[in-house]
Amino acid sequence: MVEFKIEVDESIAIRWMQEAIASGKSVEEWLIERANQVDTFSNIHNNAIPHTSPPTITDEGPSGLKGLADRAWNRRARAADALLESQFGDRETLQLTSMRSDAPTGPNIGRLEDDLLPPGLLRLLPLKHTLRLIWTMTGARKDSVPDGELREVVSNMLRLNGERLSREDDRDGRGRGERLSTGFSHLDDTARNRTISWIIGSGQGSSKRSAMEIVGWTTKDARGHRLTPHGLDLARLPNPVIDQEEGSRGAFSTLERGLILTSINHRLPLEWKIMRTLIDGMRDGPVGNERLDSRMIRRFGESTDYKWSDSTLQIRRVAAVTRMCELGLVIRQRDGRKSVTSLVDNIDEILRFSESDNE
Repeated sequence: MVEFKIEVDESIAIRWMQEAIASGKSVEEWLIERANQVDTFSNIHNNAIPHTSPPTITDEGPSGLKGLADRAWNRRARAADALLESQFGDRETLQLTSMRSDAPTGPNIGRLEDDLLPPGLLRLLPLKHTLRLIWTMTGARKDSVPDGELREVVSNMLRLNGERLSREDDRDGRGRGERLSTGFSHLDDTARNRTISWIIGSGQGSSKRSAMEIVGWTTKDARGHRLTPHGLDLARLPNPVIDQEEGSRGAFSTLERGLILTSINHRLPLEWKIMRTLIDGMRDGPVGNERLDSRMIRRFGESTDYKWSDSTLQIRRVAAVTRMCELGLVIRQRDGRKSVTSLVDNIDEILRFSESDNE
């Protein structure tokens, strides 16, 4: 029998112990088992989890023993690195209990009078996951994350969490419009790349702001992406899906919802105006899409200063209503063959909180 001594960072050791305890095995048994499972991984990025030092053979043995031991250790070490890298961005690595250091922050952005969130970005829960991811990466290096590296890790994060949430959606019987996995684009590489471009930007030197920049949660410098103080505030708040694994409570906590709505109101007055236009159109009870579209036409249509086409108005209405549903401002239900939308009972209380203390 050959004994090895492996030195790893404390954060990696803690993660291994947590995984081993959860599976009812010792760390050694768990590591050997998982290493064998992922031994086929061959492409390991140089900037992933730090590599450990080669082991020291403590006992003398046959002349070929040291070479065999080195090769065996290297194989297991590479496989362990591959396992950790392949899992980086999953729910456990994004939980508050996994955060080891504060993240460096950049300046908050000012008010953007005419900017809107990307109309294709219908859910905000993937942005919460991305905030935690950037916190983890910038906290470890004490610097911004390069765009190319972040894009690759965000893609893996969306896939891992989308697959997991989809299984939980199926288990808990969430129907269309309720599924927490919607928005992670975990089933389609092309759709996922599009989602990444909406969340953190299209890259390649584009000057167009990403959703995270528009709402004021991240900023970019010459070295890459980092959180703003507002983004770090939101990242620090516990999330029912990520931290408590209680998706039945919704995508966001009450505190998270308040901070998100305050960010939209303070930073994006036009986005907020769309939301208030739709909310005020539901004051008399549940309404259908046609009525909401008519209200949007009167406020933003071609006869107004905005001059938005009917198709643009419809896209904006769908995006706003879907996000407001995720945030717990409105409820969508089926009424025969059509869908109707109504306000939650405490909508005025939510709005008062969100519209207070304007900057």
